[in-house]
This record gives sequence, C-alpha cells and structure tokens, in this order.
Amino acid sequence: MTIKTTRTAQIGTFPVGRVEVPVLPAINATTVLFPDTASLAPIDPDSLRRSGRSPYENFYYGGVGTPTTEAFGQAVAALEGGTFAALAPSGQSALVATLSALLKQGDHVLIVDTVTYTTRWYIDQCLATAGVAVTYYPPDVTDLEPLLRPNTRLVFMESPGSMTFEVQDVAALCQTAARHGIVTVLDNTWAASRCFQPFAHGVDISVLSLTKYHAAPAGVSLGAVVTRTERLHALIKNQTALLGLHVSPDACARASLALATLDLRLNHQEHTTRLVLEGLAGHPGVRALFHPSLPEAPGHSVWRRDFQGANSLVTIAFDGLDRPTVNAMVDRFRVVRIGYGWGGSLSLATIFEANEWRTVSRSAARGTCLRIYLGLEEPSDILADLRQALERS
Repeated sequence: MTIKTTRTAQIGTFPVGRVEVPVLPAINATTVLFPDTASLAPIDPDSLRRSGRSPYENFYYGGVGTPTTEAFGQAVAALEGGTFAALAPSGQSALVATLSALLKQGDHVLIVDTVTYTTRWYIDQCLATAGVAVTYYPPDVTDLEPLLRPNTRLVFMESPGSMTFEVQDVAALCQTAARHGIVTVLDNTWAASRCFQPFAHGVDISVLSLTKYHAAPAGVSLGAVVTRTERLHALIKNQTALLGLHVSPDACARASLALATLDLRLNHQEHTTRLVLEGLAGHPGVRALFHPSLPEAPGHSVWRRDFQGANSLVTIAFDGLDRPTVNAMVDRFRVVRIGYGWGGSLSLATIFEANEWRTVSRSAARGTCLRIYLGLEEPSDILADLRQALERS
C-alpha cells in the first residue's frame, strides 16, 4: 500500500480535460452558465450535498462551491480518512456551522473541559444563551453514562486538549454515545490529519482548523467539517450555505500547495520536538513539560495506543516565575518569535495562565506558562534559544 507521505505529496493533482496538472488552479466564478434549462441545477439541499469523483460535478453556483473548492475539500476528506468535507473560512466558523446545524433549543450537549478558549466562548456566549443545556466534563472521563440526559444530542471532544494536551479515550466515549444514538464531534486539529484517524475510532464528525498545520505556511485561513455519512454532510453543507460561510478558490489553491508538504513538515517537527523535550528535561527553571509523548502526560497510554505520532506544541510550566519574569524571558528569544496561532514555518511563543478557562478540571500546570510551537528552523537553534532565555531568568 502506498504510504501516506506519498499520497499527501500527490494530493493536489487536478483534472483538466484528459490530462492532469500538479497544482490546483483557482477557478473563480459566481455565475455559472448552463447550455439549456434542462441542465440547470436546482437550488436545494440535495444539490448542495452532492459530491462526485470529479470536482466539476454539481458546479452550479460559485457562491457555494467551485471545482477548486470541491477538489480541495475532497483532498482534506481523504487525508482525514473521511468521505465528505464541508469547507468554511476558518476553524471557528467550521465549529459554528457544526454545532448550529446539530443543536437546537432544548437540547443538551457534553463538552470536554479542555476545549480551546474560542470554542468555549462560542458555547458559553451563543449556545448556552440560545437555550442549549451545556455540561462540561473532565478529559479523563471514560464513562459518559452518568452525564447523559434524555435530551443529550451531542458529545464534543478535543484530544489532545488545549494548552496542556490531555488525551481523551475517544473510542470509549464514542462507543457510549453510539449506544444512545448521540452524535460525536472531535476537534482533530492537533493531529493534522496524520497523527490520529478519527473515524477508525468511532467519531461521527471531525472538525479541523486548516489555518494550522494544513495551510498555515500559505498564510491562509480555512476550516473543514469532515464526515463519512451523506446525512451528516448534508446537514453541515446546508448550514454553511445558510450562514454564508463560503470559501475563496484562491485560498484553497494556495492551501493545496502547503498541504502537499504536510507529512514532510511534521516529520521534521517531530524530530525537533524530541530534541527539545530531551534538552529541557531536568532544567532547573522548568517545573514541568507538557506533551502527550511524555510518559507522565495525562492520557499517555491512550496516546501510545491510538496515535501515530505527535505534533510540535510543547508547554512549559515554571518554578516560581511570575508573569513579568516570563514576559522578560520571552522578550529574550531570538529564534522563537512571539505570536498567536501555530502550524507555519516559524516557531512561536504564547504566554497563558494555567487552567484559565477550565471549570470542572485542573491540569498539573500552575501559574504563568509558556506554550511553544516548534517550527521548521534548525532544531539545535531552537533549543539553544530556549535554553539561553531560561538560564537568564
């Protein structure tokens, strides 16, 4: 069987007549002209969800998709191990489309306590105030039965969790949900369509911020909702159309160039991550390191069982350093840059307060912490930069 790196490298091919080109072209169009009224596609949910092997199939209005966006969506779905992908302008808009399509007033949803803060903001400020009952649960929960209600409609997971990377037993949670006919949704952005195959573990819907590893090197904001069933895809695709969450063919064409190098980048970054974790272990200024590959990490045994690798986000907790001291340390970085986001070529530092957004669980991190995204620079340069800043703190 062709290994995934080879399939990823060739994923951007696009049919042009009887031949193919290796670069996804940006086909920009709003109006589409039909040869006759019999060929005119109806504007209805069925037209939105139809997806064939050709990116040209069901091209009827550029506002809801073009051959470029269809081809890119199919590529993302294939990498994720799914069948269908509904694209959105960002990971957050993909999340909004998913939850708003599946939940209504009077429903109940279970949300892992370690979701990223933007997800929590949407849930608390929009879902909960719209009459959806929300229960947060700790990331180490494996038995959902005591938390279920007659109106529970959805279980939302993010594994590993935000900032301190607790790994959930996704398979166990999905088994319980499936017995009750409850839809399971996983934010699988951390795994970058490479480290964890959600549908092999029972997940119904995988939500991705393509703005991270998939497309960050191209500077593109995109999101995707990947499914295996046409029913779920139809619901999400219809919702993206209703909300006007249309994506640019130019953005998809640029993102496809980054997508082709995804495995190569992650291979390099896994090597960098191992070197940095080994180089910082036992450092007197470091209280704890957080990464799923570490034996002491929460859910490490599940990570070893279910994952095929790790990404390059590492969090550092310190011994007795307050916020001004951590700020001063970060200001001394010369290779690692300061900024939000991750997934591109540059290493980035983000400062946060431990457990700042959690409500029903606590991580082992305390005080002001530092999350480092390890990019594509020379690994030894990154480690030397981290060490020189730590040693002057």
